[in-house]
Amino acid sequence: MSHTRSFPSCAAPRCALVVAIVLTLAACGTRKPAPPPSADRLAAMATALAVQEQRLAVLASDTSDDSPIVTRVVFNRGMYKPGIERLRVVRRQNTVNNVAAQVALNIALIALTRGAAVQGFSKDELAGDEMPELANDPVSANPASQDVANGLGRMATRFYARRAIEAVAVAKTDGSTPEEIADASQIPKDLGTALNPTGWQLVYENIASGDDLYRLKFGAQLGRTFKGPVVCGYVSEPLGWAAWQVDGWQHLREERAKAVTRCTTDLGAYIAANW
Repeated sequence: MSHTRSFPSCAAPRCALVVAIVLTLAACGTRKPAPPPSADRLAAMATALAVQEQRLAVLASDTSDDSPIVTRVVFNRGMYKPGIERLRVVRRQNTVNNVAAQVALNIALIALTRGAAVQGFSKDELAGDEMPELANDPVSANPASQDVANGLGRMATRFYARRAIEAVAVAKTDGSTPEEIADASQIPKDLGTALNPTGWQLVYENIASGDDLYRLKFGAQLGRTFKGPVVCGYVSEPLGWAAWQVDGWQHLREERAKAVTRCTTDLGAYIAANW
């Protein structure tokens, strides 16, 4: 008596899927490992690694103001409208105008809602006015747009170079392949977060007094944070408007340099501790 072996039935699509999986697994099981690099290739990789290690040593130790930047920090306006890229001045009249607008709005809201609708604001939140006299002067440029961003980029480059040196040393002793050692020697080209401004203005000191004092105010913030917002800020001592303009705005240039140093140091310390 002849016997025929029966197989469980299955839908055609399901069977096709099973066959495809079996064939894929079979192909993976028979795939030959990639051949090791040739002697010439290994020699070339060793030479490239030696050059990269020398480069890392230079990057890790160069603390000059014009040291190379490998890891870039990008400036982004964030929530601000165009205009934050240049210094603006907030005068008393800006507050007066804003108060008038708020009063008109509150009156309209009271008429609509039959209740009080008081909306407060800070003078630091006002956009202020452009300063045509500084339109083409580098001192007017928002420090976050280049100076602080470049300073952080240099600090991040040094930090990542030191980390890469340590990673290469470990990779050479833990059985890593030449390719893996080469990967460990690389430095990120981007910090992975933008630098956002939080202000760049000359702001009047007191609306009630008759003085003409203004403070320079600057701030910036890293977009990527781990322990809450990471913000740096600088506020100068008050100075009369005429005094700010003496010697081609010399005091403004000095205070701007202080703001750059303060923010680069504060944000750089955070990067070193958390990245």
